[in-house]
Amino acid sequence: MGTTPVTQLQEALEHAEALPVLFVGSGLSRRYLGSPDWDGLLDYFASLTPRPMSYYRGRAGNDRPRIASLIADEFYDLWFREPVYNDSRALFEPEVEQVADPLKFEIAQYISSHDVISDSGIAAELDALGHVHAHAVITTNWDTMLETQFKDLEVFVGQQDVLFATTQAVGEIYKIHGSITDPKSLIVTSEDYSQYWDRNPYLIAKLLTMLVEHPVLFIGYGLGDAHINKMLENLIACLTAEQIEVLNDRLVFVRRAHAGEDSALQRGSMTVGAHTLSIREYVCGDFLELFSMLGALPERFPARLLRRLRQSVYELTFSTEPSGRVHVLPIDDKDIDDVEIVVGVGTMERLGEKGYSALGRSDICRDMLTCETDHNAERLASDLVPRLLRGAKFVPVYYPLYLAHLLDGAGNPLDISGLPANGRALISGSTKLIPYVVRDKAKRQKQTFRELLLEEDKNVALEYGLVCMYEVADVVALKDFLLERVPQSDPVSTPIAKLCCKYDRLVYGPDFGGDRGDLHAALGVSRDRRRRRNG
Repeated sequence: MGTTPVTQLQEALEHAEALPVLFVGSGLSRRYLGSPDWDGLLDYFASLTPRPMSYYRGRAGNDRPRIASLIADEFYDLWFREPVYNDSRALFEPEVEQVADPLKFEIAQYISSHDVISDSGIAAELDALGHVHAHAVITTNWDTMLETQFKDLEVFVGQQDVLFATTQAVGEIYKIHGSITDPKSLIVTSEDYSQYWDRNPYLIAKLLTMLVEHPVLFIGYGLGDAHINKMLENLIACLTAEQIEVLNDRLVFVRRAHAGEDSALQRGSMTVGAHTLSIREYVCGDFLELFSMLGALPERFPARLLRRLRQSVYELTFSTEPSGRVHVLPIDDKDIDDVEIVVGVGTMERLGEKGYSALGRSDICRDMLTCETDHNAERLASDLVPRLLRGAKFVPVYYPLYLAHLLDGAGNPLDISGLPANGRALISGSTKLIPYVVRDKAKRQKQTFRELLLEEDKNVALEYGLVCMYEVADVVALKDFLLERVPQSDPVSTPIAKLCCKYDRLVYGPDFGGDRGDLHAALGVSRDRRRRRNG
C-alpha cells in the first residue's frame, strides 16, 4: 500500500478497475457557496413567518421534513398576500398547484443568491473538482454548483428527466432531490419524502446499479444520513452475504479532519437496517489533494466520449437496415471533439446525411442558426431529432418541424406525435427554459438581449437570454452570439443548448411577439424548399 492516505485511496480505486461514482451532499455546497444546512434553511424560512422556529419544532417533534410542511402551510397565505413577494408572484403564480409550491419558489431564489465564496483555497479546490475523473455524479443538492464545474456532463433532474431520455449512466449528473432550475422538483416536505421511494423506482434502480458496479465516494454526507441509509438498505436487501462483503470495499465516506486530527484512510462501521457495514472512511484536511488525485485516475476514454459511444451503440442495436461497411478509426484523446466514430453491432443503419457518422446536437443547432434547408426534412423530424431527444433534454424541435412543413407544401398541421416525451415537453412548455440563476429574473425580464450583451460578464446574456425581451435586432444578436459559441461537434453545454432552444422557439416556434415575416427576412430564413447540396 502507499505511504500516505491519499495514495492508499488511489491504489484502492485503481484496483477496482472502474472509475468512481461521486455521491455529493450538502457539505460541499456549504463549503463552497456558504449555503445553509437543513437547520439553517428551516430557521431562515421560519423567520419569514409570524411563528418562531420553536413552534414548528415542537409541533413536528424535530422531524425536519415535517417542520418544512408546517412552514409551507403557514407561508402559503403570506406569499399570496404580502407585497414583498409581488415579483415572485409575477413569475410563478400560474405554476402554483400545491401548498408547498410558494415555499419551494422562494427556496430556489434563496439558494441561487449564494455565490461561490471568494477565497484562493476554495478556488483551487473547485478547479481541481472540475477536472475529476468520475463515471457519474449523484447529488441531493439543489444548487447548480456541480453542473457549473462539470460542464461536459449531461444533467438529469429527478425521475421524470431519466424516464424521458435514454441515459447512458456515464458522464451524467443525477439531481435526485430536484434542482433550483425547476423549483417544484425540490424534495422538501414530509409529503415529498413519503412519496419519494414509491414514485421513483426507475431512478432508484439505476442508482443502485451504479452503486454495485463502481466504487462510490460519499462527499458532503455524514455516516448517519437518513437518505443514504435508506438507499443502502434497499441495495443490501438484494445482495448475498458475499456481495455485501464486496460492497464494504466499494463504499468510501469522505470527511474533513477535526481539529488536531491527521489525514487517514481507515475502517469505519455503518449500521444499515439489520446489517453493519465495514466501510472505508477517508479523512482529509481539505479536498484539494483528494480532487487532484481523482483527476489523475487512469481514464480509458473521457466520460463525454464514452457517453457518445454508448449512445451510438444503443442506436445501432435498434436499427434494421444492414450495411456492408464499417470504419475503424484511431482515437486520440487530445482530439476527441474532431473524431467521428462508427460502431457496428448486429445490423447497422446508415446514420444521418454525413455518410456513416451521426449528426449530433451541435450539427442541428448550427444548421438552425445558419438557416440550412437542404436536409431530408422527413428524416430530420422523424429520425434524427427523436434520437437526439432520447439522449438529451434540450434539442431544437420547431426548426425540423418547420422544414417538414415546407416539404409537405400542403399546409397540414405539424405532427408531433412521433417525438419522444422530451420533445413534446419542450413544445407543451412543461420543460421550461429558465436560467440556473433566478435571483435577478424579474429585472432581466425587462431588458432586451442587446442590453444584456452590454454587461461586462457575458454569462449574463447566456443565462438571462432565456427570459429577456426580444425585438428583431435582438434575435439577430442572439444568432451571432450563439454562432460564436456552439461547437463544431458535440458535446454542447447545457446552457448553450437551452439558449439554442430559445432561438428555436423565437424563430420557428411561438415565442416571438413581433412580425414573423420581418424576423425571417432579417435572419435569411427561407420560405421555399431548396436543396443546395443534394440537388
